[in-house]
Parts: sequence; C-alpha cells; structure tokens
Amino acid sequence: MKAQAAILALFALIAAALPAPAQQRDEDEAGWVGFVEGIETCLADKKPLLTLGYQCIGQFSAACLKHGENQTTVGMERCYLDEFRAWDVLLNRHYRDRPQGPGGAAMQQVQRAWITYRDRKCAYFHVHYAGGSMARWLGAQCMMDTTARRAIELRFFAADR
Repeated sequence: MKAQAAILALFALIAAALPAPAQQRDEDEAGWVGFVEGIETCLADKKPLLTLGYQCIGQFSAACLKHGENQTTVGMERCYLDEFRAWDVLLNRHYRDRPQGPGGAAMQQVQRAWITYRDRKCAYFHVHYAGGSMARWLGAQCMMDTTARRAIELRFFAADR
C-alpha cells in the first residue's frame, strides 16, 4: 500500500510539472525556443545520430546546475524539468513527422507503450527513495533523459524515410 501511495504521489508531481492538455506546449512557446533550437543545433552536428546524438542530452541542465541557487532539491528539479520540456517539444515535433499508413499506426502503438514505460520508470525513484528529497530531482532527471533519448530516436525515424 505504501508503495502504491508513493507511486501515485510521484505521478501527481510529474503531472503538476507538465502542462494541462488544454495548454499544450508547442515549439514556438516563449521561453523554450532557445533551449529547443540549441538542442537542434547540437543534434545537427551529430553523425551518426543514434550514437553521437546522446551527447546533446543534459547540456542545458548541466549549465543550470552550476548556478549556486540551483544547488537545492527544488533547483535541481527545475533544471532537469526545464530541459525535459525542451526535449518534449522536440519529441512532439518529430512524432508529428512520423510516417502515415501502417507504419504510422505501429508508431502510435509504440509511442503509447513508451509513454507508459517512461512514466513508470521515472516514478520508481519515488518508491525507491520512499518519497525523500532525492526522488524529486532524480525523477525529473529520469524524465529529461528518457524523453531526450526517445526524441532522438523519433528524429532519426523522421529523417530516415
């Protein structure tokens, strides 16, 4: 029971960090354009993408974490969630570019399964650390890293048609 409550609490934290469906972020939303375009610039130089593209993950959050005010649980969580949101914009951009027809339907099924996997994987930090302060920033880092890796895969699929 305690583990289920912890998982539900983490899902609530993650959901609170994400926009409501009616307020869906798009790639032109003010505040994210610099992050998104910076990541795209980094990815453009990485060949092969599925090997070297992963070097672009964490660059913005690493720079953010160097600031003294971000040496707190809340600050670390914010740094990772800011980069997560930029990767999420890219993920959605490249998902929209997926193939249509049978390939698109298969991709939709894979994407739905991947979202469930990511959310459960990252929620586990809350269970592992029994809701402690490390759970917050490690869960946020997990969301950023896992979403970034999927965005890179989707970018690859969109370009490899």
